[in-house]
Amino acid sequence: METAPKTTPQAPDSGWGGVLTNFCLLVLAGALVGLAAPWLVRLWLGFDVLTHFVPHFAFVALAAFLCILYPNARGLLALLVVPALGALAIAGISHWHESPGFSAPPPPGHLRVMAYNSWLHNDDLAAMEAEIRRNRPDILGVPEFFAGKRPLMTRLRDILPHQADCVNKRHCYLALFSRWPIREVHAASLWEGPPYIHATVETPNGPVEVFLVHTLRFPWLGSQFRQVRAMARIVKLAKGPTIVMGDFNASPFSIMLHTFARDTGLRRLTWLPTWPANPLPLPQIAIDHVFVSGHWNLAAGPWTGRAAGSDHRSVILEVRRRD
Repeated sequence: METAPKTTPQAPDSGWGGVLTNFCLLVLAGALVGLAAPWLVRLWLGFDVLTHFVPHFAFVALAAFLCILYPNARGLLALLVVPALGALAIAGISHWHESPGFSAPPPPGHLRVMAYNSWLHNDDLAAMEAEIRRNRPDILGVPEFFAGKRPLMTRLRDILPHQADCVNKRHCYLALFSRWPIREVHAASLWEGPPYIHATVETPNGPVEVFLVHTLRFPWLGSQFRQVRAMARIVKLAKGPTIVMGDFNASPFSIMLHTFARDTGLRRLTWLPTWPANPLPLPQIAIDHVFVSGHWNLAAGPWTGRAAGSDHRSVILEVRRRD
């Protein structure tokens, strides 16, 4: 009488599915490190570059989890598709909050602020003028403003007659425009902090201290951190209502912005992705920001503007004085 051959337990599948699972475990581990970057940066400043991509790491972690759950073609598809859809969603948030444009100045008591990094390589003055006119800011700050853009100042004089720039200083590519008189203008570059313009704007509701700044970026994280702290010391000396705007080259999850807010006592009102907007209109990182003192409430916005030839979308918002 023949007996059935004995069967031995099968070892776990170590083929393609096992390889995919191991790979997705590594991806998940990396994504979790990225998600933890806002805390890890206190151990090493280099982690700060990862804070730009915290939302992206969340989508990657979800994709890796699905890949581990389904170690087959569906899991591989999730690993490829979910992060791509996440990037599109992040860009979509920026476009969803695009400024509708304004045909008139804001209501009495409101102050419309626009921070627009115009990009050093952007020479389309007509597009920049049209976008600024479309948003009708009361105060406009323009980083990466070089001498070739000075004709824009003349072209905007009817709506923003009060103007200042610092392009005569080395590495100080900034311009400030205002609907109301500007006095006590001070500009600095090549110091411990970032290039900046500081001016007092005489609004109908009283003087406002306005700062326009442009910090360094990765890979100069140590210098950027020193710039942020030095700028905070200057801003903290301002008396009365204060607005700080510009390109901070730092995301809402960055230690740079947290340190600036903590050291100045100001509140950040911006969070929308603004960069990169060129060559594809798919901004992924919020690096252009507006901070305000406790004298202000957010009245409307924030919105993003159109790139108008820049690699940044602008940020626009309205504030009003607290009663």
